[in-house]
Amino acid sequence: MQDNIRPNKNLGQNFLINEYVINTILEILDIKKDDYILEVGPGKGALTKNIIKKTKNYIGVEKDKNLSEFLKINYKENIDIRNEDILNFNFNKIFKNNYRVIGNIPYNISTKLLMKCIENKNFISQVHFMMQKEFVDRITSAHGAKSYGRLSVLIQIFFKAEKYIDIDPSNFYPEPKIHSSFMSLTPLKKILLEENEVSDFLNFVKEIFKTRRKKIKNCLDINHRGLYDNIDKRAEELSIVEMIKLYRDIKNDDKLI
Repeated sequence: MQDNIRPNKNLGQNFLINEYVINTILEILDIKKDDYILEVGPGKGALTKNIIKKTKNYIGVEKDKNLSEFLKINYKENIDIRNEDILNFNFNKIFKNNYRVIGNIPYNISTKLLMKCIENKNFISQVHFMMQKEFVDRITSAHGAKSYGRLSVLIQIFFKAEKYIDIDPSNFYPEPKIHSSFMSLTPLKKILLEENEVSDFLNFVKEIFKTRRKKIKNCLDINHRGLYDNIDKRAEELSIVEMIKLYRDIKNDDKLI
């Protein structure tokens, strides 16, 4: 590969090289001059070089020292590259305005990075990530789908999740063994839970999804099982609204253990 920069397997690097796919993603992003952008793992700048033409409000966080130096040398104007690990990066003091988070995310940090986005959702206007297709399908699934589960609920409590395109392995160098998808997460203006309910509700979700084939009434240690709506269903059959109602009904009766 040119520039003597080789993808780092330990960091899960696969560079997007197909110009058509790159341009499609840029059209989806539709960067404006007043956008504030945090790019995770800019790599060799496939998206970066176009983003910084649109806005001066840009920070890229690149863990790979060689790549961070490459970016600083090749894109001197309008670019602020931090040679840091995104999982240790402070999200809440980088811009004066809310910002968009963009990146091609390795599978091994996907869940941790999403948790970080949840923790910092009040500073974020939108998230655009390229991730493993199966992982994105789990995030964006509606109830009743085979891929609907704990992750779907966790993300959709806080964000509107939308998948745009699937991306074949041949569009990357080196070719990964997985297919990818490009998605967006937009923070909800108001979530359906009270702040003091979130942790307890997520524990409830964990319990009812623990054994997917079991009906909910057989996943919980409660009395009066016949008194609650949807208790005879399996967790994947319930919408988030129905799940929250069931949680509150049981909790209000002090029956949830």
